[in-house]
Amino acid sequence: MEILYYFENKETYMDMWQQVHIFDELEKKNCNIKVFSPNDFRNIYEANEKLLEHIKVNDIDLFMTPYGEEKLYIETLKQIKMESIPTLLICFDNLLIPYRHKSISKYFDLVWLTSKETKNKFEEWGANIIVQPYAANPHFFNPSYKSEINKVAFVGTPYGSRTNMINNLVNNRINTTLFTKIDSKHEKNILRKIYSKLFSNLESIYNLLKFDIGRRIILGALKQNLLPSSKLELNSDFLEVKSQVEFNNLSKIYSNFALSLSSTSARNTGILKSPVNVINLRTFEIPMCGGLQFCRYFEEISNYFEEDKEIIFYRNDQELVEKAKFYLNPKQNKKRKKMKLAARKRAENEHTWFIRFKKIFDYFNIRY
Repeated sequence: MEILYYFENKETYMDMWQQVHIFDELEKKNCNIKVFSPNDFRNIYEANEKLLEHIKVNDIDLFMTPYGEEKLYIETLKQIKMESIPTLLICFDNLLIPYRHKSISKYFDLVWLTSKETKNKFEEWGANIIVQPYAANPHFFNPSYKSEINKVAFVGTPYGSRTNMINNLVNNRINTTLFTKIDSKHEKNILRKIYSKLFSNLESIYNLLKFDIGRRIILGALKQNLLPSSKLELNSDFLEVKSQVEFNNLSKIYSNFALSLSSTSARNTGILKSPVNVINLRTFEIPMCGGLQFCRYFEEISNYFEEDKEIIFYRNDQELVEKAKFYLNPKQNKKRKKMKLAARKRAENEHTWFIRFKKIFDYFNIRY
């Protein structure tokens, strides 16, 4: 099978995760992904011209892209469809920035949304949609069990409600290890970047104001900016800070730490009474690595993993502390291991990228 992916494929985390997750797993299933990058050309106009030339002289089973018309012209898409090639738009961020694809989505044969919350918007715009969450590559993210470390691990950038979550643990004498890149001005700089990106132009603000989730994102950002920001308890004896983790070391971390904390709140909405909950890569990376995920409860994630058998949920700050102490108790060693194995089995059986893509292939009657 030949898949043509119109994708920049930059050397950044936001692009490289797809190499580790999607490319690697699908290629092991004999699905060859050819990346056609618009960055290889002088401008977007030339990229679109060369894309059409490439399509006309190559056999392609599926064309896919995550981009809107700022990088892929609608006329280019129409000409691709004239070649009888199925077209797929993947909206990895449709929960937070649905309007990026408003104009072009209806021209694709199928639009893959990773969040159901903005499904009605895409339906209003005439898009033919399928809703499927993220997944994880079972070949790359393999359990690597050694001596268990009886601590809570958090991999990621601490800011806003994430900082509050970590401080809540360490202030209650719960040993926590944070894997991140950090300095004395780190949180302030991160928040500044988030606000700058969020409010960089009037159009982005206008689009966020159009729907409930967008309005909550704005409210969370404003509230976080106006309130005194929490500082990470870097001097606590119960907080250990280590360097950020590369993809190839995630399995070692998640497999061997007793609990793996994850954040399920989008942007800065974790400080709101009703945060915007989001399924992300960590949702599936942690269990695929054989780790025991520990996160705030919300309904969608409970559909993917069973509480107290494959995942640990907390519902408030007090329960975060109580459950951390309970599951870190050496008496729970066997229970934790049993839950880790169960989570890996569930992830491997239900939450791989090939399982997700099989539904796409079946829709288009593409043989695999």
